[in-house]
Amino acid sequence: MGYRFDFNAVLSNWDYLVQGLWVTLLVTGAALLASLVVGLIVGVLRLSQNRVLSWISWAYVELMRNTPVLVQLVWVYYCIPILTGIDFSVITSCVIALSLQAGAFVGEIVRGGIRGVDKGQVEAARTIGLSSFQTLYRIVLPQALRRMLAPLVNEAVSLVKNSSLVSVLGVSDLTYRAQVLATTTFRPIEIFTVLALEYLVVCALLSYAASRLERRLAVSD
Repeated sequence: MGYRFDFNAVLSNWDYLVQGLWVTLLVTGAALLASLVVGLIVGVLRLSQNRVLSWISWAYVELMRNTPVLVQLVWVYYCIPILTGIDFSVITSCVIALSLQAGAFVGEIVRGGIRGVDKGQVEAARTIGLSSFQTLYRIVLPQALRRMLAPLVNEAVSLVKNSSLVSVLGVSDLTYRAQVLATTTFRPIEIFTVLALEYLVVCALLSYAASRLERRLAVSD
């Protein structure tokens, strides 16, 4: 092999990459929080006795799960302003698109977690006078959360990786800055190797935090 690795291009521009990492974490964190809210609503509606609400949530899930994330990003950024006249910043558009996409998967996770709770406990809650909302909030969701934790972490990891697509719209995130450095330094192998390691560290930390939380929940049980 005649190629000689040289990571000086990375070391001399480390601050530049770290700034992009903060943008990535900001977009991912905002999209993750929003997707949890969207997913909770969608998951509950999927189990609704109202067929119209159940069908609408099902159609939403199928649309988001079966279309590419990149297409959704472009559609939200370019088409929503045309259709509604409302202009969003590029970061806001990316957060909306990512949260809607991830919300569909979270919704299915929530639906599966709720259905996994013993129906007898729901019936018992009803007999002591709890409303449907109280039953969901106090009885069902705390138990379902333990079942949902692992798949939710997987979705969070997927969201971190999908956030790299926002660079296509010019968001100066980690991937965008890596592309700029690779072009200007002519060291794409070194730049993208470090880029992969940075994403690996972020995703590994998410998995580690989730495993710690899972163990705590097991101890509390």
